[in-house]
Amino acid sequence: MKTITIIIPIDFTEVSRNTVEYVLALAKKLRTKIVFVHAYTVAYPSSTPMGMATMATSVAGAQESQEKLNESKLQEFLDSFPELTSINYKSYVGFGATVDVICQTAKDENANLIVMGTKGADSSIEEFFIGTVSEKVSRNASCSVLVVPESVKYASIKHLGLALDADSLENDVDLDLLVKLLETFNAHLHLVQITNENDTPLNEKEVRAHYKDFLGQKYFTFSVFQNDDTEEGINKFLNEKPIDVLALLFREHGFFERMLVKGLRKKLVFESNIPLLVLK
Repeated sequence: MKTITIIIPIDFTEVSRNTVEYVLALAKKLRTKIVFVHAYTVAYPSSTPMGMATMATSVAGAQESQEKLNESKLQEFLDSFPELTSINYKSYVGFGATVDVICQTAKDENANLIVMGTKGADSSIEEFFIGTVSEKVSRNASCSVLVVPESVKYASIKHLGLALDADSLENDVDLDLLVKLLETFNAHLHLVQITNENDTPLNEKEVRAHYKDFLGQKYFTFSVFQNDDTEEGINKFLNEKPIDVLALLFREHGFFERMLVKGLRKKLVFESNIPLLVLK
């Protein structure tokens, strides 16, 4: 089985803890290499002298000190997971903007997946997760991104949903990860298209022929929900199907773009009990 390299951003919160537990449960069946990453920046007191020589020394010294402190803190956090003694993993502390550090680490490690946690919208860190990390990482990362709500505790992946739009049959998104999840967990695939008056419904025969050939699935369902409100359409689909993970095919425009408008993004990423997998 091909090893799947997974990046897990860590900020030492309970959200991170839940994300680690979720991935460790996945790792019991998947052959994985896990890379834990923590990003940090250095705050300087206002009294710091502004001379260039002094500034250079101060920056270098402060960064080195913070790096060691964060490395120690990260290792202490990871030591609280005894399961890691039997897992192939490493940790990395990076200096810089959180999104940049996460995406660069994923690129350097040739990662297949980034798994991130989110907390409810009533949290004081809502803006951190919505505007600065989850959305930007899902857009900028070189690999797929799985967003796991804090309320989700791993049980099993028995049903995978894949949301399609009119261009999905021509989309060049890599579906290897989706195929691996379906095969490993013997999961059922449920395809869905949410259409409005401006969308062109997919031809069911073409959809079935395309995905049966591409995914090698003997059986999967395909549903079309016509609703001008994408959120209502997705909620109807999720209410009718026992979906454990909802997958989207990344595109800068079209259905993915509609999925990330403020209201729907909040609904899916923060209030839903369904992990969201952005395939790239």
